[in-house]
Amino acid sequence: MAQLIKVIAKFVNKKTGKPVTGEKYKVKLYDNDIVSDDFIGEGKLNNEGIVEILADLGKAVSPDSPAERKPDLYFELFEEDKVIFQSNVFKDVEFLKEDKISGRKSSLTRDFGTFEI
Repeated sequence: MAQLIKVIAKFVNKKTGKPVTGEKYKVKLYDNDIVSDDFIGEGKLNNEGIVEILADLGKAVSPDSPAERKPDLYFELFEEDKVIFQSNVFKDVEFLKEDKISGRKSSLTRDFGTFEI
C-alpha cells in the first residue's frame, strides 16, 4: 500500500529576498542512496516561491537500499532543463513516527523551510 507524503520548500533570490517564481522553474525531490539516487517526485513553484510535492514514500526503497525506512532527501531546482540549485541532503527524514500516547502516525508532511538561490 502506498504511503503518501507531502514535502514543502520555499525558494527565494538571495540578493533580493523575493520568491523564485515562473513557469520555467520546477523542483525535483530525490532520495540519496549509495549506488543510484531515487526520484521521489516533482512540483512547480507557486507565486510565493513555494513547492509542495506529494509523493509515495515507497519510491525511496530500491534494490540498493531495500531496508531503508527513513529517506535521505534533497531538492534540485531547475530553470528550464538546467539544475541551478541543489540542497544539502537531509538524512533519515522521519515521516512515520508514532505518537507514544495515541499510537497514531505523526504528520506525513514535512516543511524544509526556505532556500536562498
